[in-house]
Amino acid sequence: MKRLIIMALVALTALSAGATVPHRSRIPDIPGYITLKGDFHIHTNFSDAQVWPVTRVDEADLDGLDFISITDHLETHHQHMIKDYKADANRNSSYELAAKTAKKYGILVIHGAELTRGTRIFPGHFNTHFISDGDAICNAAEAHDGKYGSDEFRQEEEAIKAGLAEAKKQGAFVTWNHPDWEQQAPNETKWWPIHTELWNAGMIDGIEIYNQFSGFDPEAFHWAMEKDLTITTGTDAHKAMFQWVDYEKGEYRPMTLVFARERSLKGIREALDARRTAAVADGCVYGKEEWIKPLLAACVEISDVKFSEKKMTCTVRNNSTIPVILSKAPGSEMVVYSRQLRLNEGEDISFTVNGIDSRKPWNVYEFDVNFYVINWLTDADTPLKVSLHYSVPDKYRK
Repeated sequence: MKRLIIMALVALTALSAGATVPHRSRIPDIPGYITLKGDFHIHTNFSDAQVWPVTRVDEADLDGLDFISITDHLETHHQHMIKDYKADANRNSSYELAAKTAKKYGILVIHGAELTRGTRIFPGHFNTHFISDGDAICNAAEAHDGKYGSDEFRQEEEAIKAGLAEAKKQGAFVTWNHPDWEQQAPNETKWWPIHTELWNAGMIDGIEIYNQFSGFDPEAFHWAMEKDLTITTGTDAHKAMFQWVDYEKGEYRPMTLVFARERSLKGIREALDARRTAAVADGCVYGKEEWIKPLLAACVEISDVKFSEKKMTCTVRNNSTIPVILSKAPGSEMVVYSRQLRLNEGEDISFTVNGIDSRKPWNVYEFDVNFYVINWLTDADTPLKVSLHYSVPDKYRK
């Protein structure tokens, strides 16, 4: 009986140990750069979330992230740890706790905060990254509260300008969050005059094109391309990550890819300033062609290319966790191959190309295999196009 009890306890312990397992994405480096994976928008219970800062680091480790930015809301009414629990804390405490724990994982933690203004008036939520003092940013913004009577619009504009001016004084990298959030954009996603003013003044550096609340924002992505803004994404998580991401179905959390020269906070900041980022979310990639094209080449491996009298065959493998969905593109009318292909994570497929009539020898000796990668986008409605050139060996030419 005693032995049975011990065996049951061992089995239970094994099950418990396997209840939480790492779900780390695999995304390769590109030539000349290290691909760092991270989340630029996370909240903790030091503002209005339900998760301790240390847990945010644990989650990042399980997801295989290289960095996170703790972006708790700055506003006084959001400071629940202080307001509700009388904690001896300030607007920098959640970052300090997370950064201390992150050292044992080797995860980089960016000191951030979210300036949350304009709600239900106009889109005015901004993340400030690489700051030194969240209290000072909040104080600068809230100094304008009550100055303009019933003119809420002006009050929020002035608060944003003052808060971001203080953030910039601290050397912040500023991103405009979720421009399409329905509470701020109930009918359309709009670039407001305040955003033009901030952009012209160099106070908007990046834009969030995907948010776990509102999903992919095509307008924001187009503005990123049009105005040369750095692409970011984030979970904007307020609850535990397993409540946002369906790990049991194999989902991965949204991530910003930073193509950095070195794995450090300095390396991340340099890459952000240089606009070397891409977003990965819901099985899609969003970014400038100059960055996602080499990323695709690093993800997809072509091997065992063989020619015969009538066809070419090869093996195509996806070495990443990002799916690759292909659709035949113009420029390959003289050869025949699968018009639609999907490569899931870690999958390899056999790929065949032949001339117009597969029963006959080659009738073309130089050809291109052209595809649109329909889930890798270089603008809101523009898929990445890839082209591979092949020559039929002389011995198979007529």
